[in-house]
Amino acid sequence: MNYVDAYLQSKVMGADALELITMLYDRAIVSLNIARELIIKGVDDPEIVKKKAIELSRATDIMYYLNDILDRQRGGQIAENLSIIYTTIVEQLVRANLFNDVETISKCIEILNNLKAAWEDVKKQAKEGQYEPGRATAGAV
Repeated sequence: MNYVDAYLQSKVMGADALELITMLYDRAIVSLNIARELIIKGVDDPEIVKKKAIELSRATDIMYYLNDILDRQRGGQIAENLSIIYTTIVEQLVRANLFNDVETISKCIEILNNLKAAWEDVKKQAKEGQYEPGRATAGAV
């Protein structure tokens, strides 16, 4: 394990639920940005196509994971809405992969940035004592 891997592992191990969720959003967004740039670069090279597929697959796996960890009992309608969003993003990413659709990837990035910002607001409110910790994670954990 190199220094960067050790740092990332310690960061993940020390993170709370809200931090982990935003870290997952960050990683999905990074993967989608890479995939988008690879498509723009051109998909004539089999190695670029492979890298694009790997990055889109990584983002898709994160969406599946986020959907799987939703607490539908405590999260209620918020959890259901997030589930619909995550499922829709997965469907759109499959389409984007098939058709090399940069616009669809950009829309998914925008949605994930908005969700990430919302979770960061929840985290900030929780730190300031304005939000109950149980409610802060009700939709996602």
